[in-house]
Order: sequence, then structure tokens, then C-alpha cells
Amino acid sequence: MTSVLVVVTADDSGRGRGIRGGRSPPLFCNAALSYHPSVKRPSPDQTWKDVVREALEKLGGQGHLNDINRIVKGHPKTRTNPTWKDTIRRVVRQYAIFQPVLPDRSGLYRLIEQPSVGAEPANLKGADPVDHSVAQGMLLALGRIYGYETFAPASDRTSRFFQGKPLAAFSTVTDCSGFCRSNSLRRVQQIDAMWLIEDNEGPYPVYAFEVEHTTGVRSGIDRLVEVPERCGTSLFVVGPGEERETFQGLFTQNKFRKFRERLHFRDYGDLDRLYNAAVSHEEVRSSFGVAPRYI
Repeated sequence: MTSVLVVVTADDSGRGRGIRGGRSPPLFCNAALSYHPSVKRPSPDQTWKDVVREALEKLGGQGHLNDINRIVKGHPKTRTNPTWKDTIRRVVRQYAIFQPVLPDRSGLYRLIEQPSVGAEPANLKGADPVDHSVAQGMLLALGRIYGYETFAPASDRTSRFFQGKPLAAFSTVTDCSGFCRSNSLRRVQQIDAMWLIEDNEGPYPVYAFEVEHTTGVRSGIDRLVEVPERCGTSLFVVGPGEERETFQGLFTQNKFRKFRERLHFRDYGDLDRLYNAAVSHEEVRSSFGVAPRYI
């Protein structure tokens, strides 16, 4: 039987600050392939990350903020953003492909290429206990395959590995403070995996995931619900099937009741099936020689 992946994308109708909240597509039922790095993004839809990357490419791969500003000046995106220089300073600190050049605060940045996903089939079934790093790596790799920016906690990016690579190889965003207030930031930046898209004010999460096996469903949900509601993020707990009843029981508590429509439980088998279907599709697509179109 041939598996078919249906293309779905996040609803962009609410991407502005304060009106973010377009409903996200269902996940773990239909797969989403929206953007592939080999397909050049149409210029009207360029993100600030794209703009800064192009500027550094014109500078030979490395440049000072002043030189980046000189090249970006006059770009169509600057016409609707009077603080575009501040935006550029934010962008070079948020994305992993912009590496600061020593000494600190030199204002110099180097463009580095994000490693290709290169994901291989993986299996969570029968593992007892399930390796948290593997489940986390599968989620991050899926986000990359589907064209999202991805985020993992700073400590996990260097201490946890998936298929022989540190999770940093699957994480494209290093700073999530742009969409999150300080009183929630500590918890949000510990969420296991997030998939993000960017509007004029920076990246924000469309999906957020907590892998819960040993610490319990409640602790994961406590972190997930700290993601600002204005982002309209779909929140997922991924865990063993026997935790589903515990998950459902939490909605009787006032604190979680209002999140009933945004919070979802998926077991390890669900993640296993989605991940391996996506990897299989990527292999077939690449072998055939086509790339998904940016939507």
C-alpha cells in the first residue's frame, strides 16, 4: 500500500501581534510539507531571516551589522518597519545560522549552513523505557522536514543526541524570548520541541510538544500552557498510551479547562507512525528528484 501525505499549512490569518491565533491544522493525522530549503522563497513572502541571510551572502558570508544594514536599507520590508535595524539585531541573535564572531559584541556575524536533516527511520515501539532524546529528536526532525523553524532547550541542544547528531543539528531557533514575556520565559524555553513560523515581529510557535514518560503529564502541561495564547499554538503531550486517561482527567481542573481545544495527547505509536511516514516520503521525493513548493 502506498502512503499519501496530504499537504496542509498553518492558517496565516492571524499572524499580526495581538491577533495571532489562526487555527493550526490537525497534526498526527495529515502530514504537512510546506517549504523545502532548496526552493527559493518568493520575495513577497521573505522573512527577516531570509533578508539577513541574503545580505550576508552578498558580503561573502561574514559582515558587520553596519554592513548588513547598508545592504538591507531600501528593501521592501523596511518600508513597513520603521525599527528595521532593531529587527536585524534581533534576527542575528535568534537564528542558529547567524554565528557571532569573537570577540563578544564585535558586531560581526558569520553565516553558517544549518546541517541537512538527513533523518533515518526510527522506532519507539517496544522500547522500555522510551529514550527521551529519540522522541525529542523525531519531533525536531519532523519540524525541519515540514519546513518549520524549530526550537529545543539550550541544554538539550548540546547534551542530547539523535541518530548520532546533537539536537542542535535539528534546531534552527536559539532564542524564544521574542514572543514570550519574562514571567513565562523560564518555563517556555524548557519545552521539549517547538515548530515556529515568522511574522514581522519574529518567530512564534505553531506547535509545541512535551515528551512525558518519567516526569509526568502534569509537569509537561504546566510548561505548555505558558505559551502566550495570542500565538494560537497547538499544544501536544506525547507519552505512553496509559497516560491518556491521566491527561483527560486534568481538564476537570479550572486551570486547564480553558485549554481543552488546544491541548492534545498523542502516544508514542502515533509519533512513530508520523515520523516514519514522513521520512519515507522524503526518501521517495528526493529519489524522484522533486521538491515541495513553498505555500
